[in-house]
Amino acid sequence: MAGPDWRLLETFVRVAEKGSLSAGAVELGMSQPTASRNIRALEEDLGARLFVRHARGLALTDRGAELFAVARGLDDGIQKAFRTAAGLREVPKGTVRISVNESLGVYALPKCFAQLRQDCPEIMLKVVIDNAVADLSRRDADIAVRMFRPEQLALVTRRVGSVDFGLFASCSYLDHCGIPSKLNELGKHTLIGSDRDLAWLRPLAELGLSPKDFAFRTDSFVAQTEAIRSGVGIGATHRRIAACDPTLVRVLPQLSIAPVEIWLVMHEDLRGSIAVRTVFDALALFLRQYASR
Repeated sequence: MAGPDWRLLETFVRVAEKGSLSAGAVELGMSQPTASRNIRALEEDLGARLFVRHARGLALTDRGAELFAVARGLDDGIQKAFRTAAGLREVPKGTVRISVNESLGVYALPKCFAQLRQDCPEIMLKVVIDNAVADLSRRDADIAVRMFRPEQLALVTRRVGSVDFGLFASCSYLDHCGIPSKLNELGKHTLIGSDRDLAWLRPLAELGLSPKDFAFRTDSFVAQTEAIRSGVGIGATHRRIAACDPTLVRVLPQLSIAPVEIWLVMHEDLRGSIAVRTVFDALALFLRQYASR
């Protein structure tokens, strides 16, 4: 036997909550006679009286109270489902500010940004390319891509992979200066590296290299990579970036340089923003694929 029509149960719940037919009808956007008919139809279906009238409106009978205890929980679940469905239909729009370092912001993420613009044309992207750490609590950015494990509280974090490094040089440089075969031979070459940026100094420090060993120093990762390409010397860069340039040759491939983790971060207060969540999920998917290559 089929149960009562949900519209009848919904009318019952609203009238019971408000304590009157008129108030329940207003809540549902229907007329009072329609609400009254729904209540009568439900009582007929169940074979029980659900309300009794009193001077201030309606009161639940014992059977009505039993039904209300169950129906109210069902109503909460159904209303939640409706809200979720409405959220799925919502078009993500608004401005999302992303903080990312030079290496990923210049060489990797533009393809992700292009896809985002195609899929979500109403989301405006503000991309801050800076090797400094953005303060999400001060809203320096909505989303940050970081190359270290976040420790700040009140953040939503996701590790999306890691970046592998290698030492590279251009064919023109190696033709002119030769190819080192051992680590101690690097001292005879022009080395390219960071000046004060610890994020890039740590992996090389494990090889026994420090800023004083670099004849060409800059904290701009783009400047380092372009200097390697232009034949200035030997330097470290993402193996994924170098693989896209046939003029670059990996130097001392037997050396093991520790990979650097990639983390995606946003402030927990932005969980409710569909635009921020959409961009966050798109970045996570793209960077996970980028790192896996």
